[in-house]
Amino acid sequence: MKQFSLIPMLPLEENGIGIQYDTYDTQFGKSVIASSEKGICYIAFGEEKRMLDELKQRYPKAKIIKGKTDFHTKALSLISGLEKDVELSLHVRGTDFQLNVWNALLQIPSGKTTTYKTIAERVGKPKATRAVGTAVGQNPISFFIPCHRVVRTDGGLGGYHWGIDIKKQMLGFEGGVKL
Repeated sequence: MKQFSLIPMLPLEENGIGIQYDTYDTQFGKSVIASSEKGICYIAFGEEKRMLDELKQRYPKAKIIKGKTDFHTKALSLISGLEKDVELSLHVRGTDFQLNVWNALLQIPSGKTTTYKTIAERVGKPKATRAVGTAVGQNPISFFIPCHRVVRTDGGLGGYHWGIDIKKQMLGFEGGVKL
């Protein structure tokens, strides 16, 4: 079973932190995976320039260096489905609210979906559905913090930061989700 521990990146910690990234080909297309010395801090899918620009925007005070790490290798084995029993640290910068939402996303079982409204209720903010949607959309670690498992209350897929086609692929890969 995949086990992720969310480690908050403190504001002062980002100052000069080393982040290594590389570009990989995955079943969901081109991906950028980045990590600090504490864990994965960014996973994105799609067009390389867009992914790299966003990585730099998310961590403007970091030293971003091209290079592979053991964290990347573990991440790729999980993305490919080769490994299922891996523990991986996720080192992310976010507000308390975002971290609460992302922790709630980690509780959604693979092959299942939930709604923005349900996540809002889980984080104790039942009227904050839109704010939850914004936090879900700002998730820096695609696939592992499973924002693709969140759908609209009417059953529609809703949006996905990296494109609805990738969301469909991820849900299909996890199985059990009717598209």
